Amino acid sequence: MDRRRSLALLRTWLPLLVLSVAVAGAGAYGLSTVTPKTYEAQATVIVGQSYAAGTADYNQLLASQRLSATYASLATKRPLLATVIQELKLNESPDTLGRKVQAKAQADVATLTISAQDADPDRAAAIANAVADELITASLAVQGGQSDIQSSVDAYLKSTQELIATTQARVKRLSQVTRTAAQDQELDQAYAQLITLRSTYAQLLGFASPTQANRLTVIEPAVPPTVAVSPRPLVNAILAATVAFLAVAAVAFVVESMNETVRNADDVEAVAGIPTLGRIQQMRLRGRQSLYRLAAVLQPRSPEAEAYRTLRTNVEFAAVDGPIRSLLVTSAVPGEGKTVTAANLAVVFAQAGRRVLLVDADLRTPGIDEIFTLENTQGLTTAIRDEMPLDTFAATTEVEGLRVVTTGPLPPNPAEILASQRMRTIVTEAAKDYDLVILDSPPLDVVTDAAVLSSYLGGTLLVVDARRTRRTAVRRAREALEAADARVLGAVLNRIPDRSPADYRDYYAAAYESQDGSRESDAGVNNREATL
Repeated sequence: MDRRRSLALLRTWLPLLVLSVAVAGAGAYGLSTVTPKTYEAQATVIVGQSYAAGTADYNQLLASQRLSATYASLATKRPLLATVIQELKLNESPDTLGRKVQAKAQADVATLTISAQDADPDRAAAIANAVADELITASLAVQGGQSDIQSSVDAYLKSTQELIATTQARVKRLSQVTRTAAQDQELDQAYAQLITLRSTYAQLLGFASPTQANRLTVIEPAVPPTVAVSPRPLVNAILAATVAFLAVAAVAFVVESMNETVRNADDVEAVAGIPTLGRIQQMRLRGRQSLYRLAAVLQPRSPEAEAYRTLRTNVEFAAVDGPIRSLLVTSAVPGEGKTVTAANLAVVFAQAGRRVLLVDADLRTPGIDEIFTLENTQGLTTAIRDEMPLDTFAATTEVEGLRVVTTGPLPPNPAEILASQRMRTIVTEAAKDYDLVILDSPPLDVVTDAAVLSSYLGGTLLVVDARRTRRTAVRRAREALEAADARVLGAVLNRIPDRSPADYRDYYAAAYESQDGSRESDAGVNNREATL
């Protein structure tokens, strides 16, 4: 997909994209501001005493890390949560509290983080601390010891540490003074007592060491948080806007992938391999007479009329080998606006000083007679039947230099008549008398009439509706013209969505008024145009 195609798609989907992102972001932000806030408090528990010990024991540290996962699982069990509910007098079930509490063991350190969420920040901190305290109490069951024995060991260790510190202070004081004989004896006794206390302390550590890895200590109690963890209005708005953007982008991708409509010149070039000589916007004709007349006549300075003049110039430049004396205007399928295009193109050529003959060669559903408000009793079929020149049945129009030949009575065998030698002869003779002969024909995808005509005319224009013509139809039309060895000058992209500024259109508003002041809806005009 090239840059112009990408820009065209962006221009098409940008309004919906911006609207969806804005609505989703604003809606998520507004909903987040009215949603009740949730606060989260955290308490950190250390497993083991390796950090407090004088010498680190790698085995104890490794055991503590492994036990952290066990304690994390224990923190959210029903019995422990039921105890917390009873202690804090919470009015909720253990299952409900379990959805608020989360325990996470760290991977590389022997710590455990207990998180609690609640609408009240003080209650969130109380829950986290209560779970931590109950987990410490339950740790004795995990290590398999008895609480009274462990408490006694802890008390002896503490008292021994205090005695060691006191004795060391006595030794230091006696060592720094001039001692008497009695003081020397006191110093010796202090040294002996210090040795005994250290030996006792080592023995007590021996009793306590098997359980050190299971020790739980709260090193950071939970405090009431000041900032809510949810909802987060700005984050939610960004996420909602991003999801809306991706959703619309996905829809656009799917729609564009499935859409086979030929909408711009790049599509025409890719499908049919022919240049686009004209781009005609969707007409905004109003008034009853507009149904039967032409934009190039009613609004000579309108954007549509200027587009037909541009088409006329490009047709002239396309004929590099010499002037084109006969031109076929056709389309792939019915309703693409070929008849209106042929009529307007004939008008602008005549306005440029050319002698133009417009022939309605659509012997199945003619439309030129309605556009120029002409009788269709005699015309092309009459000239072929009576072997008379086309000029005999050419009607004059209000456009100087432009004459029109209608179809005449519709025959039962249009393809045979258009392929006859007599048809070729009268078109060749007409091309000698006029500067340009323009023929309107049936669609290529319906009958073979247009392919027959294109084989002996000087050039062919393929009209493509930018709103509805599918790629397969354009491709088949191009193949039909190639099979007929037609000289295809290019395509006319018709009914392009109008993006003209309102003030630019208002400049021509007076020209759209009918003589009696009446107006006709754009839908009525479009329906009429779709049949031509």
